[in-house]
Amino acid sequence: MKQGNELEDEPEALSMSWPATGRKRLTYLLVAPILFPLWLTLPDTRTPRGKQFFPVTFLGSIVWIAAYSYLMVWWANVAGDTAKIPPEVMGLTFLAAGTSIPDLITSVIVARKGFGDMAVSSSVGSNIFDVTVGYFEDLLPLNSIPVCDMHPLQLGELTLRIGKKTKP
Repeated sequence: MKQGNELEDEPEALSMSWPATGRKRLTYLLVAPILFPLWLTLPDTRTPRGKQFFPVTFLGSIVWIAAYSYLMVWWANVAGDTAKIPPEVMGLTFLAAGTSIPDLITSVIVARKGFGDMAVSSSVGSNIFDVTVGYFEDLLPLNSIPVCDMHPLQLGELTLRIGKKTKP
């Protein structure tokens, strides 16, 4: 087992070839709808030829994150409508949990490599970031422009403003 301070081998380029084992084939099929568009549109910066295209990969990754986020919210809304679950509940439970899972996975991976302090700081830091960005959004002057009808939603001691867009 490697210690946390040892360097790992250089990462290999992504291979899109068909896997040999059944478990890897199942994983391949489940991940293919996400991975295949990324493989087609983003240069692999792990290869010597792709290293020079890191700005394209960085900006393209941001675009793909935005696209997948939009699709995730849309699909959650459709699933909530089908199951007769209000959009507020879908957003506060399913989407919130779904966006926390990547933080959990990265924290576990980093902790297993021997960097427990990084795992803890990642978990705490992402939550602090979410709270501060969410809090200061209310203080922005753009928030006072009447573009939606806001309705309070009381959840225990927490009051949320839920709105529907109106025409300006």
